[in-house]
Amino acid sequence: MAEREQVQTKGMSVSLRLKLLFGFTLVFSLVFAVAFYWFYHFSTQMALSRIEEDLRDTLRGAIDGISGDEFEALAKEGVPDETGVPSADPRYIAHQKWLMTVHQIEPRAFNTYTFIKGEGEREVLWIGDNYRVIRKDVATVFKEPYEVGLDSVLLNGLKEDTVNMNYYTDDWGTWVSAYGPILNSDLEVVGGLGMDMKADYVRQVQQAIQDRVVVSFLITYAALFFLVYLLSRGLTRPITALTAVAERVAEGEYDQDISKLYSGRMRDEVSTLAYVFDMMVDKVHAREEHLKRQVRELRIEIDQTKKERHVQEIVESDYFKDLQATAREMRRRSRGQDDSSET
Repeated sequence: MAEREQVQTKGMSVSLRLKLLFGFTLVFSLVFAVAFYWFYHFSTQMALSRIEEDLRDTLRGAIDGISGDEFEALAKEGVPDETGVPSADPRYIAHQKWLMTVHQIEPRAFNTYTFIKGEGEREVLWIGDNYRVIRKDVATVFKEPYEVGLDSVLLNGLKEDTVNMNYYTDDWGTWVSAYGPILNSDLEVVGGLGMDMKADYVRQVQQAIQDRVVVSFLITYAALFFLVYLLSRGLTRPITALTAVAERVAEGEYDQDISKLYSGRMRDEVSTLAYVFDMMVDKVHAREEHLKRQVRELRIEIDQTKKERHVQEIVESDYFKDLQATAREMRRRSRGQDDSSET
């Protein structure tokens, strides 16, 4: 009994309703996290796919608008003046005008530039750059050398159309890049065109997902939490009532009416448990009454046995034997005296 009480009081008591609410919270949070991650990832990939398609089309259209022969001649013969570019060269003027036209047709193609291979293994020389019109503070100059990083795919643009969808973010936005070769009339690669397209749409999609999903989550979470609270109340109420009855029965109060817990038309595990428990209480009560009767009868038998044993001890004692002898002697004398008086 002491061990049972020790086990009962050893752990922390947590209500079944709280366990249900905690379990629901954990499961729903995990499910929501997985769903959010999938939806977020899927929407981001869809947005990037759309941007990649637009970027490829814009890149190919921009390259198709460049005369490879004129570009080759400009790269070989163009001489920069004091402004850093061949500003008087009509080929350069036409080339820059086309780059600006691309930007005007597709404003997301914010930075469009052309280049040729330099003398170094990873060196390129800038030829055209629309930043020389819209961002002069960070623009390149004509044939300015640039060392391409090891992780850059810009040089691939001298071989084939290459799209880099590993978008990056700076002070002016989020960008993805594409590169493609410029061919002359002999289908020889004479340079490349690069294009940095704004990918702010990706961030807008991601932010919209975050905003809407968070709001939807809070509303759905609150509604489901309330429903689970009501459901847990309905589920735990008969169990709580049955627990209270069990505690009173444990104290010996067998006169408990729990028929309302299983008298309904719809039966479930809880009602079955209540019915079985009610039967068990009746049987336990009957057995306890039977034991009480047996105990009373046993006590009577024990008392009678004790009395008989006590009497036997008295009868067999020397004192009692002396009393018996004295009594016999007294009776003998009494009879003797009676006989003498009669004579």
